[in-house]
Amino acid sequence: MKKNKLYFGEFKQYDKKFITSDNGIDIENVKDLAFDGEVLYIAQGDCLIEYADGNTKKHAAKVSKLFSRKGKLYAAVGNALAEIKKGKIKKIAEFNSPVVDISVALDKSLWLITKEDLYLSENDEFVRVVDVPEDTTCLAARDNKTKYGETVYIGTKDQGLMSMKGKRRHWAELLPDVTGALSQSINCIAVDALGHLWVGSDNGLNIYDGRNYWFNGNDFYSVPDGSFNDMFFAANGNKYFATNTGIITLIEGKISYFSYGAWLMHPTVTKITVSDNGTIAALTPRGISLITSKYMTLEEKANHFDEFAVKYTTRNEGYQVDRILRKYGDLESGWLPNSDNDGLFTGLYCASQCFRYKVTGDEKAKANAKRAVEAMIKLTEVTGKPGFTARATRHSYEEDFGTGNREEWHICENDPDCEWLGETSSDEMTGHYFAYGIYFDLVADKKEKKKIAEVVKTITDHILENNFHLCDVDGVPTTWANWEPDLLNNDDRWFYERGTNSLEVLSFLKTTYHVTGEEKYNEVFDMLIKKHHYAMNCIQYKVEDAHIAHIDDQLDFTNIYPLLVYTDNEAQKEIFKMGLTHHWDYQRVERSPMCNIVYGSLTNNSCDIENAAKSLSEINLDLVCWPIYNSYRKDIVWDTEQEAMGVPPQLKYPVEYSSRPICNYDGNQFVCDSGAEEFVYINSKIVNRTATLPGSSGANGMRTVMPYVYLLPYWMGRYHGLLGD
Repeated sequence: MKKNKLYFGEFKQYDKKFITSDNGIDIENVKDLAFDGEVLYIAQGDCLIEYADGNTKKHAAKVSKLFSRKGKLYAAVGNALAEIKKGKIKKIAEFNSPVVDISVALDKSLWLITKEDLYLSENDEFVRVVDVPEDTTCLAARDNKTKYGETVYIGTKDQGLMSMKGKRRHWAELLPDVTGALSQSINCIAVDALGHLWVGSDNGLNIYDGRNYWFNGNDFYSVPDGSFNDMFFAANGNKYFATNTGIITLIEGKISYFSYGAWLMHPTVTKITVSDNGTIAALTPRGISLITSKYMTLEEKANHFDEFAVKYTTRNEGYQVDRILRKYGDLESGWLPNSDNDGLFTGLYCASQCFRYKVTGDEKAKANAKRAVEAMIKLTEVTGKPGFTARATRHSYEEDFGTGNREEWHICENDPDCEWLGETSSDEMTGHYFAYGIYFDLVADKKEKKKIAEVVKTITDHILENNFHLCDVDGVPTTWANWEPDLLNNDDRWFYERGTNSLEVLSFLKTTYHVTGEEKYNEVFDMLIKKHHYAMNCIQYKVEDAHIAHIDDQLDFTNIYPLLVYTDNEAQKEIFKMGLTHHWDYQRVERSPMCNIVYGSLTNNSCDIENAAKSLSEINLDLVCWPIYNSYRKDIVWDTEQEAMGVPPQLKYPVEYSSRPICNYDGNQFVCDSGAEEFVYINSKIVNRTATLPGSSGANGMRTVMPYVYLLPYWMGRYHGLLGD
């Protein structure tokens, strides 16, 4: 049956830079931000700074505020209003007190407030209209249709929102007690193209029609409560809000979030401005975020991550590992330690490059796959025990050499400058068999096929000779590499592993038969099914666990792939597909690219390919494990099922990938807050924020994950005709 292929097309990909004291900016003294074209101007009290392409230029000027209005950039310089053009400051008018705000109305009339008065520009001169309260913070003018018929608003800190009216000019108070205003402390106001007044206060956001109708902040779908500090309305209608919980955008009717961690150095945004091409600049107490965007395709994004993997996450012989950063968020400051799962993650990356090579014919992909598979083979050769595979190797030139559990680290017999890690788990073997089969089919030449067959045979024979265990060099079976029928079927302590480990060994045996052609492995396969009901163990191999454990999710979707690809018996395949479908239905809520695309590759059923592509489009380009902060959002739904297992509640539906905890596919993406404890009170009974399982910890901006999280599902989807671009 021909699969439906999705052409996702171009999407807007966001990225960011942090501007800090490293850029020569005194963040504590920054007062305001505004763009002139694509040049960012920063008012730093004693000077005006131009920032462009990472370079800064300072101008001697005591600018207190900046105003980007209708394509022009204005500045408050003491008691004067000035216009800025290409870094040059030209004073326009002088007043008796400091300029607070200006507004260009829909009819293009120019209004201005100082600390004392409201002015209207007439014939290039500012004419005083009326005085204003001392605590006035902001101004918004809708029009100047007729004298005394203007619609002009000011916001104050204590007296609320006011509207000018009457022949005898005065301010009418729009107080919360008698209107729909949310607060008497107004931070920012703006008039949209339809003449509606948007009001940002210390208690949220609402809209006023100018007469008697208010769209209350609580009516907004998912707009949070709390302080709205600034707003920017672009000429195309896009709206941007600075709040105490991050940036909120309203674009094409959709509310989106740029929150602390991935996008901001601090959740409180005091000022926001947007350039003509959509670059967002946001001021926080710890730095300025410069959020850029460009249109990309999924393939262009894959090319980015292919280069990322080679540059940032490939260690010595070719192992894929997380990158540890020495400086917050700085990829260049990182280094590459070994992990307990070098074989697993290198295998997943290797498979991605095999699919990539088969789709594109790119020799770089072939070289990447070859390097990875050779590194994996070394893990089996280095132990000196036939078929027993190490978790990792490392060399004396690596800074963590000689550390760790010395009972499990062993010096290589023929190389004292190299050591290897034992106590190997079933996870490792999953990655090895997965990669070996795919490399054998899609990349290997005749000589390489023979080598892979030899290695796979040696490993499988070791497992069979040791009663379905990996047996370490000390003669003791390792803790987790257990596929023994008696233990899996008859020992309650292996209940949670029963389905997964049955699936694993059946997959290993089919892969071994496929690459060697030796019938004895099919015989063992059939014996486990007929005598020990391993196929029945796979009917529902996923034990539903309230979405708190994800290690086996990654292993199961990795193992089911070769099992179904290499199984010819249709009756057996239907049994295995029952387990796969049950697992995917349970995981479906996660919008996992890997789970969805594996399911679509192996069945003719719908696999939510649109959600897989959407998730791929949302993954951030830097792969840094930033802190995450989502508990303030109104669109989240809590799940309390975890409490029965002694785990705090977590999200019922994960948020978008750009706001999730970035983690490998063995990590928990239902976590709400992590690393945000400094800024938000977190009750452990309400917010699941900490590490109980891989991927839930380390949200501190000091680590990256590996690009296989994007590359494996993307290139697999391309290979199997699910994705067209």
